[in-house]
Amino acid sequence: MININFNKNLYQLKAIKAAIKEYQELADFSLKKKRDYIQVELKNIDRDLKGIIKDEFCNYVLSLMK
Repeated sequence: MININFNKNLYQLKAIKAAIKEYQELADFSLKKKRDYIQVELKNIDRDLKGIIKDEFCNYVLSLMK
């Protein structure tokens, strides 16, 4: 399991949701809104991607920010 926290002041919920939609076949995603951040939890991660999925997912979210 991997948890990623996105600061609400820096990241748009819309971009995070779009990234989850694109990556949905690589892991099971859940999203929780916290007071200061948005938490994304990944479970059942594709074995071949476990070491890189967090960085790649975060980069993709960042690329969706406009």
